[in-house]
Amino acid sequence: MRKLLMFFIIMSMFLIPNISLGSEIEYYESLVNLNATTAEYTLTFLFYEPPKGQFEYPLSFHIDNLKTSANFKNYECTPIDKPWGTLISCDFTKATEDGRAISMRFHTKESIKRFNKVFYFSTKLNIPENISRVVIKAVLDKGFVLVEKSDEPTMLLPYFPKDGQEGSDGRHIFVVWERNDLKPNDNIDVSVSYEKIIPDVNQDFIFPLIGILIVIIAAVMWMKLKGQKTNTDMNILVTDEKKIIEILKEHKGMCKQRDLVKETDFSKAKVSRLVKNLEERNIIKTEKTGRTKNIHLIANF
Repeated sequence: MRKLLMFFIIMSMFLIPNISLGSEIEYYESLVNLNATTAEYTLTFLFYEPPKGQFEYPLSFHIDNLKTSANFKNYECTPIDKPWGTLISCDFTKATEDGRAISMRFHTKESIKRFNKVFYFSTKLNIPENISRVVIKAVLDKGFVLVEKSDEPTMLLPYFPKDGQEGSDGRHIFVVWERNDLKPNDNIDVSVSYEKIIPDVNQDFIFPLIGILIVIIAAVMWMKLKGQKTNTDMNILVTDEKKIIEILKEHKGMCKQRDLVKETDFSKAKVSRLVKNLEERNIIKTEKTGRTKNIHLIANF
């Protein structure tokens, strides 16, 4: 596996075509966000003068979803597929205003290779014109870390060139390279080796688990609310109503209304009034059977 990876690294250095720029550049920045499969690029160019005419930027890989933004108007950038990759061709002939900066955003799956558990990203930039400053920043997606450093020559380096500045914003690990006063044909070869520390979650498993958790939480909340309601009902019962409830509990939640009259020693009219009040508050329910009623306790006490 190590030999195969080294072969890929060497070949990538020769297969990437030279970059041909039509305007002199003061500042160039390449921001690359890396995950397991995709490299998301944001390229920023700052020209010495407002760009005019044609601007062509070749890439050694095929790209998707090109989007551009600039501090000037009336320009057009088009990605053109080539056998060796993509040529981004920009027409600035009708550009208005005096802006000098343009950004290009796109993504590709061709810059990342996987070798067992290690992900390997590489990119190369050849400089055809004098550029005052170049910044390249590779940012790992959340859950990824650089491979460990090793003194063994056969082991992968976490990043190359070795003078990259490693850092973190608390959520993402990144590496930054800076170059100044670059001359034509000064090559910049960059690579990053990284691995995942947070395992992939099987969505076929996680969604049913979320459903179960929601049901459990809902059941707990319902039980709490139910308990609160029971306490409230007991507190608002008057003494005579409590006596009715106690008799129903002694009869396992159900007895005849005439039995309530006997056991409470209340009049029939008073028992009827108490039963009606309790039923209206959904504490009991009545069921008429013949000349009497069965009284059912439906609230929990």
